[in-house]
Amino acid sequence: LLGGHQIGRDGYVLDFGCVKSVAKDVCKKLNEYFLVPMLSDVLTIVVGEDEDNTGGSVTITTEDSSRFVFPRQDCMLLPIMHTTAEEFAIYIYGEILDGLNADYLLKRGVRAMEVTVSEAVGQDAIFRTPIPASGKCFDVASYISKEDIPEMQCATDTEGVEIRNR
Repeated sequence: LLGGHQIGRDGYVLDFGCVKSVAKDVCKKLNEYFLVPMLSDVLTIVVGEDEDNTGGSVTITTEDSSRFVFPRQDCMLLPIMHTTAEEFAIYIYGEILDGLNADYLLKRGVRAMEVTVSEAVGQDAIFRTPIPASGKCFDVASYISKEDIPEMQCATDTEGVEIRNR
């Protein structure tokens, strides 16, 4: 949380116990689920309901026509395009923002918030943006570029090994 140049009369910007509680709830909501990127541009995702009310299924078809079926109750349907650390950071930011209440944060002097998601040590995605104005809905999709962005032209260790072995 990034505040202004003042703290509240109670001596702090925000009770970190509240922040930790909300962050823990957000993470707990995602834990133990198969995370489904519902806005994917490379997967075809069909959420089906069973006639016998057992919860239905989620069917995912990939670009190479591979098909995967999961019990609906094992899936968390997320408003993201890809299950990347970058998009998780944006999504989690929005969930924490909802839990803490943007209006309250602004009244307490919080001007921006930062969320870090780590894939591994040294592999972090950081999302930092100002707290949105009152009543503005936080939309993950609005932070995903609509333009085609060229792929980075670099070889990973795995790609380098494959190239050397040709």
